[in-house]
Amino acid sequence: MDVKMVRHPSGQNLPILVDDDGLPIPLANEWILQRRDLSPNTLTRNLRELAIFYAWLESLNIDFLARIDGDSIFTEAELAGSLCERLRLTAKVDLGQAGVAAIVQGIKVAVSPLTFKLRLITVRQFISWCFRFKMAKLASGDPVFLRIQAHKEHVDKILSDQEISNPPQNKSVAKGLRDHEVVALVWCVDFRNPDAYGLNEHVRFRNFIIVMTMLTFGLRPAEVLTLRVGDVEFGSVTALRVFRRAADPNDTRSPQPRVKRNGRDIEMQVPTFINLIEEYIEIHRESVMERYGKNHDYLIISDEGDPLHGNSISNYFQIIRQKFRDRLPSNLTPKSLRHTYSSRTERDMAQRGVPEDERKQILAYLRGDSSTRSQEVYISGEIIRQAVAVQSKYHDVLMQSFLEYTNHE
Repeated sequence: MDVKMVRHPSGQNLPILVDDDGLPIPLANEWILQRRDLSPNTLTRNLRELAIFYAWLESLNIDFLARIDGDSIFTEAELAGSLCERLRLTAKVDLGQAGVAAIVQGIKVAVSPLTFKLRLITVRQFISWCFRFKMAKLASGDPVFLRIQAHKEHVDKILSDQEISNPPQNKSVAKGLRDHEVVALVWCVDFRNPDAYGLNEHVRFRNFIIVMTMLTFGLRPAEVLTLRVGDVEFGSVTALRVFRRAADPNDTRSPQPRVKRNGRDIEMQVPTFINLIEEYIEIHRESVMERYGKNHDYLIISDEGDPLHGNSISNYFQIIRQKFRDRLPSNLTPKSLRHTYSSRTERDMAQRGVPEDERKQILAYLRGDSSTRSQEVYISGEIIRQAVAVQSKYHDVLMQSFLEYTNHE
């Protein structure tokens, strides 16, 4: 059983789940098709989670379609005692060589509570959709309809009872970079740094623009990779425009990067960075495009002038972490730059006295998020930072009293 990515003529990439013979599994793929408004990465994760479910069905010789039709029902022992326990264990597709070796040796490796919760939600939603799909073909007064409806409620109740409301989290771990780590990062990627990574000045300049764009505006890596030259509007008020676009049939990258949630207009207020963006477009990008005879309007390009692939950004961060391991933190990733932007913006608004509800709305807009709930982690992070500062001050006062008493003795 495997998940494969299929590129449609429209340019959209969609994953499909295939069995051991390479044939598509109809129900799972139909469910994915009606969820294609989600990102390809989310759909791929959903199918990998369903692959575990189908492997479980196969291991127990359960005819899933017969169960949905109402020929027999899922028992609590099967769902709570067997399926949920299988979802708590690591699948081979999730492991490296060490993990696969552990499975071969019979060692059971447990996944994190959050991973289990996501798997359970996906399986529960899929089974519920299958029941609704079957019920839609029947009359509401049909005895078979009523039997299937009762079976659906039975399965949903068992699986919902297994969900974890709040997986434990370690909130003391900061997702973003500290202030001194930001300063170190800017110097390590500065195109004027003789030790900066890049084959030539054009590549080093591009790498600097990528890092600074994500760090300055909180963009996701995919949002940076979807930018066109025309999205940078120079003028009396220079702005960076992030768009949600239809899939580009001419974009051969797989997976194809795209704006995940909301687009937004971002004012660029720092003249120095505006001049650097302009220099990148007019000199460095143009030079590479002419050298390799490329003709497209993507802003960030590879060493050969093609639209840059997302893997290249991930690899770049791995390289600079290794190259500057004495200066850069081990948690430096493209996502950590977005977290850094969000945390520092939240801190600045809190210091200005902006009310919490307004801070959530502002962060949601600046980050391109659809919900204000996702901003709570940064509100909580600022509370933790203030708590640490208060505790540190308390400890200083406490130790000062101890020293005064010691000197008095």
